[in-house]
Amino acid sequence: MKALFLIPARGGSKGLPGKNLALVGGIPLVGRAVRVARQVAAGLPGSRVVCSTDDPAIAEAAQEWGAEVPFVRPDDLATDDARSLDVVRHALRALDEEFEVVVLLQPTSPLTEPKDILGSLELFRMTGEPVVSVCRAEHPGEWHRRMDLAGRLSAVLPISSAERRQKVAPTYRPNGAVYVASPAQVRGEGFWTAETRGFIMPTERSVDVDTAADLEVARALLVMRPVAPVEIAGRKIGFGYPCFIIAEAGVNHNGSLDMALKLVDAAADAGADAVKFQTFVAERLVTVAAAKAAYQVRNTGSRGSQLEMLKELELSPEAHTAIFARCRQRGILFISSPFEEESSDLLDALGVTAFKVPSGEMTNLPFLRHLARKGRPLIVSTGMATLAEVDDTVDTLRGEGCRKIVLLHCVSQYPANPRESNLRAMATMREAFAAPVGFSDHAVGSTVALAAVALGACVLEKHLTLDRALPGPDHKASLEPDELTDLVRSVRSTEQALGDGRKEPTSCEMETARAARKSLVAARVIPVGAALTADMVEIRRPGTGLPPKRMDSLLGRRAQGEIPGGTLLDEEMFD
Repeated sequence: MKALFLIPARGGSKGLPGKNLALVGGIPLVGRAVRVARQVAAGLPGSRVVCSTDDPAIAEAAQEWGAEVPFVRPDDLATDDARSLDVVRHALRALDEEFEVVVLLQPTSPLTEPKDILGSLELFRMTGEPVVSVCRAEHPGEWHRRMDLAGRLSAVLPISSAERRQKVAPTYRPNGAVYVASPAQVRGEGFWTAETRGFIMPTERSVDVDTAADLEVARALLVMRPVAPVEIAGRKIGFGYPCFIIAEAGVNHNGSLDMALKLVDAAADAGADAVKFQTFVAERLVTVAAAKAAYQVRNTGSRGSQLEMLKELELSPEAHTAIFARCRQRGILFISSPFEEESSDLLDALGVTAFKVPSGEMTNLPFLRHLARKGRPLIVSTGMATLAEVDDTVDTLRGEGCRKIVLLHCVSQYPANPRESNLRAMATMREAFAAPVGFSDHAVGSTVALAAVALGACVLEKHLTLDRALPGPDHKASLEPDELTDLVRSVRSTEQALGDGRKEPTSCEMETARAARKSLVAARVIPVGAALTADMVEIRRPGTGLPPKRMDSLLGRRAQGEIPGGTLLDEEMFD
């Protein structure tokens, strides 16, 4: 079906100012609606995703996430009283194009998924009648009550004799997410007719954002989504599993096979899980006229072109075979970043377990499709990218059937300034794409890398060099072998320090508590039969007697025998 996906998003909102630009999982509400519409529209030739708005900022956000904004919504349709149906009718007139179906998607329903739209479209196709998304009501309609000004309750519907919800026929409410109808139906009665059908969406995804509280609920539900781990060479990568540490040898071999093999040994000796190289043919990667990047000029000088520099850093197919064999011998995983199709084919034939997608190639969608079709896990660096560009990348890979994707937050500067690390972007990507997320670190030292692990990075990539004083573009942003060893050890200590999140005393604290906490102690001799008063009690160490919080429960109780001064009090001493 040729469909018009219309996202109505005006600038004003009484309940939550700026609502349509509010972020959920790092994506503005209007962007989330556009994104889900675009995913469905990709399978419906000729379909269009259009945003109707009166606000330039909303228009810009909608376009960033892939929508058209071919017209400005008229002022009379940008008020609180304007109906969505009239907005849809205006869009049909403004576009003046034939569509088989109209899908109205409200951006205030940020947890809508493609399957909700596809299910609604299929129900429309089967019945030919308008379809509205609904969810099961929290309580049966028979339980609803009106309240008068005095607070008295009266039934809305005849009261059912059933007291348990399970015994009452379920009721459904519109959840405000998806509306489907033909253009003729829109021009006529609209989405609501006597024949309108309901497509049931889960209640937990039927959040309708109208207030700040609704927005926080949507964000919390998104955070709670489970993210499936990705398995690479028998290792599970994701939340709850040890951080997968990649030693980035990159081009720090300076074109020497001997140095490349030493880098493999250094990575294995340090305890890294994988060592990563770069696979390219310089002439296929850059033009003769391509200039060096600024950091490459700083680190290698201005002499020569980027092509000349990269030509000296190539590894031959034979060198790749030797490196792969050394990795297998040393028990460390071999990974490489291909920069064009032929290099990825070489790695695929070699039997590489996973591909690393460098930041510079993540917007190269034809190349990503080529990689995805090989069926191997992909670790994707996202340096220089906006969240919308990462979305394009993930959509492209998943569209080719690739589900084993790990995203790496990255700052593409060598070395990177720690102030620009923005490690919280890892959580944003994890929530936005429901994928494991890690960090490719280009900062000097290990501080930022360890902070990333503490924040939940499931993969950590760090450059490795044999000597930072060596000539080359990446050595200065790299760790030397002993520093990598220290980093791996520190990562494992950091993981242990994170614990399981339960707040309870450790076994080692119990002994400390006995010495450091206090107990109720007899301030003087307490005669037999005496009623305990506050002046008879002191609070002193050790913590092996009754805790101070028990004071009130003891006061007024009578001593069963004489209690010497300085005695730790006990329940059995009193009646």
